This record gives sequence, structure tokens and C-alpha cells, in this order.
Amino acid sequence: MRAERVIPLQDVERVRIYINKGVRTLAEVKALTGADCVINGGLFEGSRAVCHLKADGTVYASDPYTYWGYAWDQGPDMALIGVPALTKRSYICCVCLVRGGKAEHLIYNSDLGGSRPRTAMGLKGGALVLYCSGEGQTPEELQRMCLEEGWDSAVMLDGGGSSQCDLGDGQRLTAPRRVHNLICVYLKHREEESPMDGVTRSYITRSDCYQAGRSITPQGIMLHSTATPGVMAEAMRERWDRSGVEEAVHAVIDGSHTIQLLPWTHRAWHAGTPKGGGVSANNTHISVEICEPQECRLLPEEWIPLKRGSTGWAVERLQRELQARGYDPKGIDGSFGPGCDAALRQCQADLGLDADGSCGPATREALAAREGSYLEYEPQDTTDYFEAAVGRAVALCAQLCVQYGIDPGTGILDHAEGYRRGIASNHADVGHWFPRHGLSMAGFRAAVLETVAMSGGHVSELDTAVDKLAAAGLIDSPDYWRGGAYSAENVQALLIKWAASI
Repeated sequence: MRAERVIPLQDVERVRIYINKGVRTLAEVKALTGADCVINGGLFEGSRAVCHLKADGTVYASDPYTYWGYAWDQGPDMALIGVPALTKRSYICCVCLVRGGKAEHLIYNSDLGGSRPRTAMGLKGGALVLYCSGEGQTPEELQRMCLEEGWDSAVMLDGGGSSQCDLGDGQRLTAPRRVHNLICVYLKHREEESPMDGVTRSYITRSDCYQAGRSITPQGIMLHSTATPGVMAEAMRERWDRSGVEEAVHAVIDGSHTIQLLPWTHRAWHAGTPKGGGVSANNTHISVEICEPQECRLLPEEWIPLKRGSTGWAVERLQRELQARGYDPKGIDGSFGPGCDAALRQCQADLGLDADGSCGPATREALAAREGSYLEYEPQDTTDYFEAAVGRAVALCAQLCVQYGIDPGTGILDHAEGYRRGIASNHADVGHWFPRHGLSMAGFRAAVLETVAMSGGHVSELDTAVDKLAAAGLIDSPDYWRGGAYSAENVQALLIKWAASI
């Protein structure tokens, strides 16, 4: 079994080497980064890269020997050269197979020999080629294949046993091993393939909410996040598309998908029951849910205590943190067993905590205080995912505002704001997460306003000014400045001029 994709360089937006310090699966990396294609990257030993590897300006491996490999700044400028190429932002060297259309003398260690699954990348006729084989090949056989297929240059990436890829066109090969680095390729998309045009309609027809068949006249949009870290859009749809589920939203978004689950005028179940029994936003608002990356599990608001018998990603992070602090959890396997229990109790005692063997909120907070802690949410680890998911949310909200005449400045709010207005239950989203990335709801609304304006939709000049000033932190309570005594024409003109000056 093999997978291969040939991509004209003119269609390549950028190429990135993703350093997998979070020890994620290939599927998780693809969802997190929003890349169109992902393939197993360069040679590594355990958690350490070998040969030459530089990603986004940071050198992860260097070697006295000058191997041939690929170096680039963005991707379309990719070239096979002798590296290290100190002037380029990224480079990767492994085993050079083909150079100038001719076979390169193969140099590799004995542990890379034999017949194994392989990955490779190369250039052919002005195109980038990504190749992954799930069947055994020797380096010599892989080299012959590249020559027979007319590759101008080629580098073998994976040395075997870890070969995996998702080439974005239905070609996908998996392997159980999690790897040090992966090659992520982002493609240019035509205007008609923008996130809004790429919305997938897939109604949850088996849900009780859908079958209830109640309708609304949309008056606003309510933004949510799933509080189910690591579960992406397609999986969330599967969870909701069944009887007995008490939640249903209009759309769910992750870093690479926007899926419409209900007709926009269908009454969804998303806002809950307001305190005091007021009118729920279920009757008035379109609901947009953003999937959270696995790392949101580390946010204090979403932390679930870990104890003996717990399993999964968070346990693995706890084990790594204990090990980093000098306590032996008896393995980094994501299983909270007796070794992890003993290590945690000793660590708790040394920190002056209740040594109960449970990593609850207080213990997590204490462990997260160490610089570089495995239990602290680090925004930079999920920047690509966050920007991609929020970008999709902005695009969707902009189209909905135009379609239903919703004022972006006053008609969009999150679940937490809905609670404060008395139209939703008491939830923190998205205020527990967005500010970690420097984004407020005022900033989100301003981005939607800008998108609506760029699309030619009607935008109030005052709304644009107020949201710009609020996003800059220059005024509070933007709704106050849109109305009441301060809606006088002279004050409105002053706000608009002030916003134009920043």
C-alpha cells in the first residue's frame, strides 16, 4: 500500500516542519495545524532529531557532515541544497536519493537499511511530491522508484516503522508510533473554496432536537466552545446525531472543518435555562460551537482531577511533569498506576499539599507553576489551530450577519455574556479560553465587522468605531456607547474620529 501526491509549487502556500513536542498523533497534528497534507518527517532517535533540522528559525539538529536536503523560507522557494543553510528559516536533511535527476550515492547507517515502510519528499517538474509507503522498501528500491518516476530530486525522510501520512485527498496511511517531527503542507485555495464556501451541511437528523422541528427567527449569534478538549468537529457531530442527547447546535467548527448541523432557522438546544426563568437564547440565537484542542484540558476551568485508575493524555502529561521534577512515575504510558500514585503523593508532600494521590485543582496549579510545566496551558502550542478555528468562526458569523440582518456589534455574544444578560445558563465559554490567545469578544466582533465590510455588507460606522475602541482597550461597555444619552450625533462623530486615529 502506498500514497503519493504531486502538488504544483504554484499551488503551495507554505511548508512547515511541525515539531511534535506534544507527542501527538498524525491525526491530531493535522487537526491542530489545519494543514492540507501531513507526512512523517525526518530522522530521529527517541525524542531527539538527528542530521540537520531547522524549523521556523530554530535549529533542532546539526551535524558536522554536510548532507543534502531541502531548505526554504515559505515553501514555494524550496530547493535541494547542501545544508545547513543558515539564511533559510527551515531545512531538513536525511538520506538524499536523487539530485539533478540522477542517483545520489546512498549514505546511511545500518539501522536504516533493510526493507521497511518509507516516506519521502521531492521535486519533480515544478511540483512538490509527497510519498508514503506502508509496505517494505529498501533505500535502493525507493531510489529506483524515484528515478523511474522522473523525480528531479528526492530525500528519504522516515527510516522505517513510523511511516504515516494524510495527503488531504483521501490518501491516508497510519502507524502507531508518534514521531518527533512532521512535514505540513498548506495549499492555496481559490476564492470559491474559502472557509465559508467550504461549509459542509450534514444535519443531525436522528437527534431529538432536529425531530422536534421547532423554528426561530434569528436575532443574534451565540458563540460557544465544546468543553470537550481534543474532540473535533466530525466526532462531535457523531456524538450529537442520536436520540437522547440534550444538546444540539447549528454549526460546529474546528481548525479544518465548518459543519452545519441544523437549518439556521431551526430552534437549537445550546443556551440552557437562564437563571430566573427568562427567555432563553435558544429562541432567538443561532449557535456556533468551536472545538477545543486537547491542550484545553489543562485550563483550570476544565481540569478534571486525576487519580489511580485514570488514563489518557492528561495522565501522560502528569507523568512527564513528575519525571521532570525528579519523581519516578514508573513509566510514561498515560495509565495512572501504583508508580504514578506513589510519585504524586511524595511530590504533594514535598510541596506542602495534602498527599492524597489525587491531582485535583490545587495540585495541578502547584505543578503548573514550574516554568515549562507539562500541566500549564501554553497558547503558543495551539496558535495555528486557534487562528484557523477562530478564522472559520469569524467567516461564518459574517455571512450569517449579512443573511439575517444581524448587527455584528450588538448581535454576537458568547455563552458567558448570554448568562450575564439573562438569556443563558451559567457557563464560562469562551472567556476562559480566548483571552489566553489575546482575543476578547470585542475583538472577535470587530473581526466580524471587518469581514462583513470587506464582503460589501452594510456596517454601521458607529458600530465599527465602538468595537475598534473596545478591542484596543480604550473604552468599556461598548453597548453603552451605541445607545442611550451617548448616542447624540456629536458624540458619535467624536467616537468615529477617535477610532480612525488609532
